[in-house]
Amino acid sequence: MSGMERLKMALHKFRILKQVKGAEELAQVIANDSVYTKSVLDDIWLRDGCWDVLFVEEKKKRSLWDEMTVQHFQAAAAYQRGDFTAAYKHRLAMCNSFLREFPNMSRWGVFALFVISNDLSDVAQHADRQQPPPFGDPHARKIEEATRTINQGFSLCMTDREPLLSKSRKWGTYHMANILFKLYLRLKAYNLCNSMIRAIKTSELPSLDRFPMGDQVTFRFHRGMLAFRGEKYSLAKDDLLFALEHCHRDAFRNKTRILLHLAPIMMMEGLMPASRLFRRYPPIKALYGNLAKAAKSGNLGQFDSLLREKEQQLAAIGTYTATEQVRKVAVRQLLYKVYLVESKATRIPFSLFRAGFAAAGIPNMELAEVECILADMVFGGYVKGYLAHDHGIAVLSKQTPFPPIRSLYASS
Repeated sequence: MSGMERLKMALHKFRILKQVKGAEELAQVIANDSVYTKSVLDDIWLRDGCWDVLFVEEKKKRSLWDEMTVQHFQAAAAYQRGDFTAAYKHRLAMCNSFLREFPNMSRWGVFALFVISNDLSDVAQHADRQQPPPFGDPHARKIEEATRTINQGFSLCMTDREPLLSKSRKWGTYHMANILFKLYLRLKAYNLCNSMIRAIKTSELPSLDRFPMGDQVTFRFHRGMLAFRGEKYSLAKDDLLFALEHCHRDAFRNKTRILLHLAPIMMMEGLMPASRLFRRYPPIKALYGNLAKAAKSGNLGQFDSLLREKEQQLAAIGTYTATEQVRKVAVRQLLYKVYLVESKATRIPFSLFRAGFAAAGIPNMELAEVECILADMVFGGYVKGYLAHDHGIAVLSKQTPFPPIRSLYASS
């Protein structure tokens, strides 16, 4: 049997899978590194000593599906040779051919779309590393072109008009959105992430809780991360908590990534991570352990010192601004300590609070600065009362002058 005959057998197999709507098997064999793809390429090489047969022009024009199949093997052959630029060229052509067929498919076709999209993204990144775009022209990157192509698949899923929901391509929407999230974030195209979220929100899709849990967790993680980046911490907390609670129990790396952003939100609300969590996730303890301890004890000087020390680490993962806001918790705890030392007096001179700041490692504060901090804490709801400027005292509420920090976020 010649290499051409082996290729024709492969073409026949792909045609059969399309006819019988073999979703699972098609998704397996169409992968760039699938066992079947490798076996076909190995057989052709064994018979012909090359892969030239993959590039022979047929006298009779191939069907679009056959053309897509050949492009798949061309891409896989180039990938095996390590020629990622050629592999990308063929994989992009293959993806475009598939997208032309995709509107004629129902739900069964989305599984192959997932594999094709992931492979296109992977090959594009390899190609960009192998042959970087011209200097100063980031838009020439193959990953950008690949992202636009993958977005077409997302749109074909989201806008499907199949009347029978069980057969609709809409069930692939969130999985495709998750693929795009990763690409948009790599490209720092945050505006496109938000546009995609808005498009999903206004589309006629089944509710998110009806989709596979893996799609739910990944989507809500990315949506939470975007909310975190926009300093919408209440929204971020809801999504990140869901992702943490429903993430696979053994997915240590994913849970650590979630906690790196969730921990400062919870600390802002006065909920310091438990020692059990620190034991289970050492990276969280290394980054936030001492900060949490300093904030809880009202040791403001130590908190400021630790924040300066960890500034670069926190900035690198995008949590510095959120962690900085935990300082208000440290200030609140310090003021509460002064309140307790003064036997819960409701009238406390600014000078005593200044002494408290000095004891906590913030010496030489002007009374005006102390008054400014107290005014900020009253305005933020951390302290109930008012300031008597002329008399230089803080008049605290007789009932719960220091309300629970979490109550400040209950309605947000």
